Amino acid sequence: MKNKVKKLPETELEIMLRLWDAGESVQRNYFNRHFRDKGWSDSTILTMLARLQEKGFITCEKSGNKNIYSAVISKDEYLQVENSSFLSRLHKGSIKHFVASLADSDRLSASDIDELEQLLKQLKEK
Repeated sequence: MKNKVKKLPETELEIMLRLWDAGESVQRNYFNRHFRDKGWSDSTILTMLARLQEKGFITCEKSGNKNIYSAVISKDEYLQVENSSFLSRLHKGSIKHFVASLADSDRLSASDIDELEQLLKQLKEK
C-alpha cells in the first residue's frame, strides 16, 4: 500500500467486492450482469469504475474494443483499513472493547468463543 488507502463509499465498495469475488480481471459487462437487479445504469457503473480508477483501487486496460478491470488494492489491504477505522471510531482502538461489546449483546456463541480461543492460541505460538 504505497498510498494511504481510504474508506470507500458503500456503492464503490460493492463494485470492489464483486471484483475481488471474481478473483481475476473482468470486462465491464461483468458488473452490468451483477448489478442489474439494483437498477444501476451503464453510466452509473462507468462512473463508479472511473472513481475507483482515480482513487487507485483498480486499473483499466483496453483489449480490442473491451475494457478489462483489475484490482490494484487487495481485499485484505482494504479490510485492514476498514477494521482499523471501525476499531478507532467505535471502540477506541481496542479489540478487547469490541469483543466485550459482542459478549454484552449476546452476539458470541459458544462456537465463536471456541474459535476465538483457538485463534489466540495460534497467535501466541507465533
